[in-house]
Amino acid sequence: MTYAVGLQPRTQEILHTLNLHGTLDARGNRMSETAFWGPDATGRLSRCTVGPEVTSSTPFPHVLVTDQGCTEGVFDDEIRARGHRVQRPMELVHYAYDNASDQHWPVTAYVRNYNSGAIEVWHTKYLIGADGAESIVRHIAGLRRQSNGGEEVWAVADVWAHTDFPDARRRAAVWSSNGGCMLIPNKDNGFRVYVQLGRKHLDVLDGSIPGGFVHPSTVLPENSTLLFGILRACLGEVMAPFTMDITRVAWISRYRVTQGIADRFVDPFQRTYLVGDACHTQSPKAGQSMNLGMMDSFNLTWKLALVLKGMAKPSLLESYEVERRHIANQFIEFDIKFAHIYLQKEALGSPEFFSVWKQSHGFISGCAHRYPEGLLTRTSAVRARINQSAAEPLTPGKRLHTMTLTRHMDGTAVGLLEDMPSNGRFHLFIFAGKLMTFAVFKAMANFLASSESPLTYFSKSTDASSDTFQSENIRQGHVSNSFRCLDLFLIHTSNHLEIELGKLPKPFPQWGSRVYEDVDGLGHAAHGVSEKDGALALVRPDGYITAVTNLDNARSILDCLKDFMLKTPPDYEMFDPGFHDSSSMGGSMV
Repeated sequence: MTYAVGLQPRTQEILHTLNLHGTLDARGNRMSETAFWGPDATGRLSRCTVGPEVTSSTPFPHVLVTDQGCTEGVFDDEIRARGHRVQRPMELVHYAYDNASDQHWPVTAYVRNYNSGAIEVWHTKYLIGADGAESIVRHIAGLRRQSNGGEEVWAVADVWAHTDFPDARRRAAVWSSNGGCMLIPNKDNGFRVYVQLGRKHLDVLDGSIPGGFVHPSTVLPENSTLLFGILRACLGEVMAPFTMDITRVAWISRYRVTQGIADRFVDPFQRTYLVGDACHTQSPKAGQSMNLGMMDSFNLTWKLALVLKGMAKPSLLESYEVERRHIANQFIEFDIKFAHIYLQKEALGSPEFFSVWKQSHGFISGCAHRYPEGLLTRTSAVRARINQSAAEPLTPGKRLHTMTLTRHMDGTAVGLLEDMPSNGRFHLFIFAGKLMTFAVFKAMANFLASSESPLTYFSKSTDASSDTFQSENIRQGHVSNSFRCLDLFLIHTSNHLEIELGKLPKPFPQWGSRVYEDVDGLGHAAHGVSEKDGALALVRPDGYITAVTNLDNARSILDCLKDFMLKTPPDYEMFDPGFHDSSSMGGSMV
């Protein structure tokens, strides 16, 4: 087994919108550069190059190194603060569709409670398998995982050490005639150390265990000391003439990695879903396992929440597999290529290696991920004129890049992510440029104030058109906004001191806290939007763009939403999205 350590920039952006990033950042270590080391012409170990960890435009141009226990602890604290808790130790034994005739509780899960020893029976609406590469959920569902690459076995440890290695506080990939290793600097001067194990090492380890071979994901007490001896010896050989004297070991393990992907991410009944390593696995060299798993989970759960609340059609969930399988396939293809070069000592440090590494920056960081055409990605419907040479052009399927704006009502400079909390709502971005006095802007405003406005069409409020949007950000929500499924951001390039909010056409005065000046048009330019033409962008709850169109085509936003959202009557009572049980228990399943 292994414990993930690195949070990539896109993951950090999402965690920021959940107001979790600050706590993790305070407890972690920012890793900003990578050093590559290999033998020089004389065979002596020397630095080949140093490059940035992140080249994508992002507020977080680094990998945040924090151990998995810390990350889970922050999540647990947030869950408890919201009145819930994660039950441990629990294990899913089996699940079945015993209640298939029950539309509300079709899944029956049998869960072993290790505290009581009892097998509990849980009836639930949906089940999510986030149970790792050996997923019992995947096995029960009858889903297969196809191997797409070679198998690797690694020794991994979190250690403290005295070292004279010059790049000890950078990520360091080191190769020599004696093998290779990777060092990742933890907080408090510790290290995560990776050493790939060869056949001779595995023979020694397996020979030390009664009965011989065990699955490499398991480290038993009788061979952990032996594993440490192998890791220390490998480090000494690879890093010579530099030394690394390990003084303390916090954790050590070995594990097997096979690049692979499940044939489906959802079972045939469309009620059980797989996320993370349960549906795709990859090598540790690019630090993606935890990040891809978090993005899988975030992609699925905002959709699931809307369906459970009766605000979206169940067909919305079909987009999960389409989108995340697309990303997983792309990454595994990259991972196989990168691993192939990584294992060829003659290629390490070569132009081909650095070319692959540099080209992969946007993908590894998560900032360049792009979802394919589909229900939530309307690439073919783009009507607005967007400059594709811009730094971050508005593109359906890609994330909306953050920007610094000036809040119109008080002149405060804010980062977009600060004012765009992850709360399950879609966002309508209006890039109005200098058009707020033009007829096209007024016509758009008239439509947005009408009964057909996407801002109010799906609302549960009886009079949403007159409800003022209450100011909120990542640190402070507002219960009076909870009935909305779509909110608004009006971004213009006029001097905010020369325009009175109250004199803007309806509905904009009621959205005063969401009107911003884009000083010098920098945000418009970065997104490829002309100040003379403007643009509309529909952005999903996870920050990815669904559709881009002209200011005179706001109706297409409504038509797009109608494909997967439900018009909820004002007196609709949201059913409980929790669990129903036939045994005594506390906790929840979806």
